[in-house]
Amino acid sequence: MKIASRRTPFGDRLCFADVVPHQLIDIQAAFVRRAQLDGVHREDALARARLAVSGDLPALLQADPDLTTVRRLFDWTVGQTGSGVLDEDCLWSDDPARLGPPIGSPRTIWCMLANYPRRRPGPGAEAPPRRGLQGCLKAPGAVAGPYDDLRHPTISEQVDPEMELAVVIGPRSRYLTEGDAMRAVAGYVGLCDIGSRDVSERDNNRMDRAKGFDTYGICGPWFVTADEIPDPHALGIHQWVNGEVRQDGSTAEMYHSIPEQLSWLTAALTLAPGDVLSTGTPAGHGAVQPGDVVRGEIEGLGVIENKVVLDD
Repeated sequence: MKIASRRTPFGDRLCFADVVPHQLIDIQAAFVRRAQLDGVHREDALARARLAVSGDLPALLQADPDLTTVRRLFDWTVGQTGSGVLDEDCLWSDDPARLGPPIGSPRTIWCMLANYPRRRPGPGAEAPPRRGLQGCLKAPGAVAGPYDDLRHPTISEQVDPEMELAVVIGPRSRYLTEGDAMRAVAGYVGLCDIGSRDVSERDNNRMDRAKGFDTYGICGPWFVTADEIPDPHALGIHQWVNGEVRQDGSTAEMYHSIPEQLSWLTAALTLAPGDVLSTGTPAGHGAVQPGDVVRGEIEGLGVIENKVVLDD
């Protein structure tokens, strides 16, 4: 199941994606439509929808970490495609420019650092030594949609976009073990974790401000539930700048697996429903300039594309 966020005149709407060609299915509207077909009065159906499937992704996961209600509704909508039941009240165009960040407004975004080799060894060369776990918080206000502009700060000359696999948490979690950590994973999303290396150097090598600028957490195009990604440690990660390949790697290159990361992180933090763990990036990324176009893709999670514009 894929869930997108569609920007509309009525606010951001959570939608099922990749079901109807070139369209998104509004989750609340589909809930209302199904209830009406079951004989529920429209006003009552609207009230039930506001309780059952309202808010952004963290709110959905807070109410139901397994997304049981949403999954049942998804199965129903798939069965109704082509029948005419899903009328224009339930559908939005999938115009990329209208897509918002599918992760909504998470409470915590944690970015792993140095979780991949900085460069790949040549044939016959010894693999680089495995590095320890480390990371930093990213400001939730940095989150942006999959086709939003990447705003290049005037105070930075080293804006570095890095394509990463991000994990979205389902149930509230603390003290996870490597053996049970994957039960906490609701799904995944592609995330372009952007940082300004020169700003970090000026800030005594702290990453907080350097990774927290507006639009420095571009994600999407969808949230994809964990059942659709059988092995998150075997996904291709790719990034192009102006059509030229920058990153061509795989999550198989991670030094530390997702269970290791979650066990390490929840020894210190309680992760709430909808919180995000971005798992690091393969080699090949580098600085971009205003006018560049950055395109990123993670196998099974879709494509994002962003024009770099001067934030003046």
